[in-house]
Amino acid sequence: MKIVPDKFEFGIEKEYAIVYKERDFISYLLASQQIIDKIMSKSDIPEHLVKKVGYLFSKGWEIHPEYTNALIEVASPPYTLDSFDEVIDGFQTFEEVVCKLLTDFKQINPNLNGEILITDKFSCSTDTFINLKKEKITDIKQIILTDEVVTFVGSKNLIPNSFKKIKDLNLLYAGFISTHVTLHPKYCSGWDIKHNAEYFWILLNLLFMSEYDISDSTFYYKGKDEIRCATTPRSELISWADKTSTFYEKGIKQIMKGDPPEKVDAYNDFLNEQNKGNRTYLAKIKHIEGWPLFEIRRFHSGISINSIKEFLLNASKIVINP
Repeated sequence: MKIVPDKFEFGIEKEYAIVYKERDFISYLLASQQIIDKIMSKSDIPEHLVKKVGYLFSKGWEIHPEYTNALIEVASPPYTLDSFDEVIDGFQTFEEVVCKLLTDFKQINPNLNGEILITDKFSCSTDTFINLKKEKITDIKQIILTDEVVTFVGSKNLIPNSFKKIKDLNLLYAGFISTHVTLHPKYCSGWDIKHNAEYFWILLNLLFMSEYDISDSTFYYKGKDEIRCATTPRSELISWADKTSTFYEKGIKQIMKGDPPEKVDAYNDFLNEQNKGNRTYLAKIKHIEGWPLFEIRRFHSGISINSIKEFLLNASKIVINP
């Protein structure tokens, strides 16, 4: 990745879930790695899509399984706002490719006689997982693709009502998908930690002041049992599990009113929490080529591309004076 300091650029990481539906039964299908292997080998893909996928890979696009073998992440390279349509085309191309391969999976796995789909509309759909033989898998170690099982920090006495029927929250989290947006501003000359802090808090304030989410807040739980949530299930669980996010959302106005040293102190506190490995779904600071990149992680998976564009347009107007 090459940083262009005098341009506002962004990249989008969008996560999808592979879902299997059959009558009243809904489950995640553990097939991400098989799908990715076919895409990387360009096998069983129509020629016109092979060319499109090859072009996207040459531009720096990536696709890979994400945390569990039922989730897929598509990540764009850095773009400027005047190329936003190409970003939309990129995601649509990979969605088309995955849909084609899922159709083939159904043909070669006749026991999967229900509907197989790839979706970005669920932040959690069910806590049930099946393999290609339609066998239920309940061992989290057979579902996730890493050695790290998520540790939740929320109090067990305060678990949101929407999730109290679920015995294993790790299975619930294994179906979570999100949309992450990483951006960098036009860096002014002499950019230092004061600029980092000022930009970061203005960016978070913009995020908290706006409603960049989708209205569908249905949590589908096992068959006919539907639970309606006041907020999206992802937002509800994050507010319980992520103390860092809640703290800064409540304290952002006070931080914004503080003087530069206070903002830097709060920024360093945030970095220290991140460096200690405390999980935050709010944001992440990355450093590439010595420049800070700001990854916003709070977005619901089903957020519209237009809402992302609106957020980026507003973020591009943030000016930090030298």
